[in-house]
Amino acid sequence: MKISFNTLDRRLLMAMGLLTFMGLLTIFSAGRGSASQGHMWIKQAGWMVLGFGAMLAVAHMNPARLFRGSAIFYALGILSLLAVFAIGKKIGGAQRWIMVGGLTFQPSELMKWLALLFVAHRLGTKPPTEILTWELFGVAGLAFFPMLLVLKQPDLGMAISFLPILLLIPLIRGLKAKWVALGLVLMALLGVFAWQKVLKPYQKQRVMTFLNPNADLQGKGYQINQSRIAIGAGGILGKGFTSGTQTQLNFLPVKTTDFVFSVWAEERGFLGVLIALGLFGLLLNRILDIGRAARKASEVYFCVGAAGIFALHIFVNVGMVIGILPNKGMVLPFFSAGGSSTVSYFLALGLVMGIHRRTLGQ
Repeated sequence: MKISFNTLDRRLLMAMGLLTFMGLLTIFSAGRGSASQGHMWIKQAGWMVLGFGAMLAVAHMNPARLFRGSAIFYALGILSLLAVFAIGKKIGGAQRWIMVGGLTFQPSELMKWLALLFVAHRLGTKPPTEILTWELFGVAGLAFFPMLLVLKQPDLGMAISFLPILLLIPLIRGLKAKWVALGLVLMALLGVFAWQKVLKPYQKQRVMTFLNPNADLQGKGYQINQSRIAIGAGGILGKGFTSGTQTQLNFLPVKTTDFVFSVWAEERGFLGVLIALGLFGLLLNRILDIGRAARKASEVYFCVGAAGIFALHIFVNVGMVIGILPNKGMVLPFFSAGGSSTVSYFLALGLVMGIHRRTLGQ
């Protein structure tokens, strides 16, 4: 297999490359002066190099082969989620990781992309007019089942990241009023059920803290309050690289993962935030453009679902750090530290680029 950069989408590659570079700089600054996180940027750089190599390999594969193998990939992903309950490592009360060669692997990060691949393949086997209602419910189950397994770990933020896959179903049927109404009713019922039976006490507390963050600024509302202070301190142009007081004095919590965007905002200011969000917008636009030009329905559905997953993570993470959404612990693509998430995002973009190459006949 011959690998060439010239056959890749340059705008998508540019957006991804700049975001990756910005994220690595931010992780370096966030870990500076910390004994436990000082070398995290080196580890993250290694994951980025590995992810980039995996992306290049996937981009030069025939997408049809990957879609044909999606059922096997999906089954292996489900087995890995089940393995978490048997041999998974428990960290902070959650059992989400498997130890592989001394490294931790989070199967749910990859599973959402495997579920999307299989769902897109199943929906793309027939013209939309020939897909029966019961088949759509069956396809929805392909996303719901891993969602339930992830909730059991528990990991509410990761479970939510499966939701964009379900948006492919109204895309198939069209956004008719009855489907919108049905979706709203189901969301309301699921919300009530989740509050009563699914959410843990600490997860309910996050919602209550979101509704009234000022009630306990030194306790449950501490993270959001410090994040807001850091973002506000950035002003228009920011305090400069490694010069953010909230970051460097360790007032900002979880600053290499959940609140990494607060570090960027404090150091780069409002202008830096606009640049980052603009690059994310370019990334999403290119994924959708590639989907619109794709030749096969399954490729279109994968691109739309991929854009949905990226958009959800961006919206939830940024909304969380500025306090307009509850703290869900959802990572920001290419910014938050983490090997499983980093490699999975690169793999997903590799398939998107492969679809682009196939569309151009390369």
